[in-house]
Amino acid sequence: MKTSPRNALPLMLLLGSMATAAPVTYTVISNPTLNLMTAESSTVVENIVARTPEVSGTLSFDSAAKVGSGKVTVNGASIKTGMTARDGHMRSEAWLNFDKTPAIVFETTGVKHVSGDQYDVIGNLTLNGVTRPVTSRATVKLTPASDATRAAGAKGDVLAVSTAFKVKLSDHKVTNARIPNQVSDTLAISLKFIASNK
Repeated sequence: MKTSPRNALPLMLLLGSMATAAPVTYTVISNPTLNLMTAESSTVVENIVARTPEVSGTLSFDSAAKVGSGKVTVNGASIKTGMTARDGHMRSEAWLNFDKTPAIVFETTGVKHVSGDQYDVIGNLTLNGVTRPVTSRATVKLTPASDATRAAGAKGDVLAVSTAFKVKLSDHKVTNARIPNQVSDTLAISLKFIASNK
């Protein structure tokens, strides 16, 4: 089928816009059932699992180019371990200092697509006011808006992100007499959250 010059321009504009799809901004949904950060400490004396759903932040994602960036914050003061006394001690200056510096911030410096929904992520993690580099493998899944996503509280398309990495507390100037016997110097962090573009 031949295309007339008059009809060719809209077609070219359409193809050009598809090839240069712009990144889309997604905001983490504030919902305690959708977001979760866990931190696990394992020693021969005690195993601790700390949790919080208080995750916030903004991401930029280009599904066509498979590139993105973002900045995510976890409210450290909201983390619970299952013991009230331990939670208070953890927030104190003698431990993780969340009463003074509650924000745990991860900001990307590089994202590389691996395959499928898998991405290698490089970034900076700020804990106890100290910033150190972190690398991780993340799963990033984009789901178009539907009845199911709206039922979950998302008004637009949904970006589901999950990742895991390890953090060495001494790298962030966290010191405590219970390290390394009762509490491990290395925490295993797992982070899952949902973001929407509307």
